[in-house]
Amino acid sequence: MNKERFTSQNNNEDDRPVIEIPKSVVKIGAVALATLGVAGVANALGLFYSPKSPEKGPSPAHQVAQVVEDYSNGVITELPEDTEIHTVTLEEGENPTSAAEATMEEYNEENPKNKIDPNEARSSIYETAVYMKDLYKNKTGDSEIQPGSTVDIAIGDINGDGKPSIAIAGIEDESK
Repeated sequence: MNKERFTSQNNNEDDRPVIEIPKSVVKIGAVALATLGVAGVANALGLFYSPKSPEKGPSPAHQVAQVVEDYSNGVITELPEDTEIHTVTLEEGENPTSAAEATMEEYNEENPKNKIDPNEARSSIYETAVYMKDLYKNKTGDSEIQPGSTVDIAIGDINGDGKPSIAIAGIEDESK
């Protein structure tokens, strides 16, 4: 009852089974391998070049934060000409971020045609708040900003993109 299922199998001189592969299958395999090899070499040489999308620079909010950091470190001595500094004294329960957001809302109410973009503003406020809180901690030794501290909030075309921006430009503890 034992029937062999391999019809194209023969035995060679050593009585080992040999499977015959049709020449057309061998040719197709050789062509496929050669094609993959050529494609691999071309790719390695950079012949298949697809231009990447242009690299994006830092976001506008990050640009604002960088200008403010450079200003606070003394790398630049002045913020752009049209930048105004609003000084806010923190009351109990306030923090620099909430003070800056309230200042932004006031500015936007007073300047309906030239509003600060809230999404961009929040990013630059948060980024500069983290940086300024670290500076505050290094200066005062306090990890928490105390009520009565003043927060300098910069508003203007800080990053030079023609739109108003907002950032926290400094935090001072007036009691020390």
